[in-house]
Amino acid sequence: MLVFSAAAVNAAGLGFARQDGGKAGAFLSFGAGARALGMGKTFVGVADDASAVYWNPAGLVQLTEKELTLLYASLYEQTGYSFVSYAHPLSFGAVGAAVVNLNSGGFELRDEYNYELGEASLSETAAIVSYAKTIINDETGAIGEVSAGVNIKAVQQSLNAVTGTGFGADLGAYWSPRFISGLYAGLSLKNVVAPRLKLADETDTYPLSAVLGAAYLCMNDALLLAVDVDKTDGREYKLHLGGEYTIMESFHLRAGLDETELAAGFGFDFHGYSIDYAFAWHDAWDEYENLGISHRFGLTARF
Repeated sequence: MLVFSAAAVNAAGLGFARQDGGKAGAFLSFGAGARALGMGKTFVGVADDASAVYWNPAGLVQLTEKELTLLYASLYEQTGYSFVSYAHPLSFGAVGAAVVNLNSGGFELRDEYNYELGEASLSETAAIVSYAKTIINDETGAIGEVSAGVNIKAVQQSLNAVTGTGFGADLGAYWSPRFISGLYAGLSLKNVVAPRLKLADETDTYPLSAVLGAAYLCMNDALLLAVDVDKTDGREYKLHLGGEYTIMESFHLRAGLDETELAAGFGFDFHGYSIDYAFAWHDAWDEYENLGISHRFGLTARF
């Protein structure tokens, strides 16, 4: 399936290096949750765990238990990425909160005359608060269930002693139609209210991003197939394909791809806990040679 999907990505003209970098807030394009990352970042139409705070807040209404999820990824050149999220279902909807952090150190700092000034470090952090509610529940008709969600977030970037802070908002929608059993769809609009950060003289504004996702659960709920298409201002369309196969209700195999990486992983459920692992192969496309493999580790608790 992955070989066929890779060919389809390139045939559609969407392949090879639709990069995430170069835009303000690019660290929030990395993803969240080892499960979603193992599925090639195809989670807007799934959004059924605590990482929905990041992917699509409207999906939080699917949770029936309180849930905490953690992620750590070791990247390149002394760079680490971490994510923690908590979701809490309520009788009148669901709430959630998350913290995302990218931290990198060991940069060589020089002045305008090329004299060494020591080392520099960079840290980018986002704190997110979410609320979601079911707005349509058509149990007998074809419409099915529709929910909406909103994120309020604060973002901060620090480069040595210089710090900038901004505030923004995201919107999400989630649809579970009745006319096709197992089909789910989601829409995530990020930076509807765009954070603006100023570090010294320049002001960076986070770009508007729209992601449309769909998921299909089949084979007696053992196989989950998902696809996401996102469009960010100033960047071409980006396609994500992924899936998850469940064995004996507790062991999960995952795989996915987009134009920047091939990903795979697995997860294991045990007495309310899930341990997840994912890796990404960045040498899959020519433009990313020598970047190698990155590892992502996740832990989820339900209570």
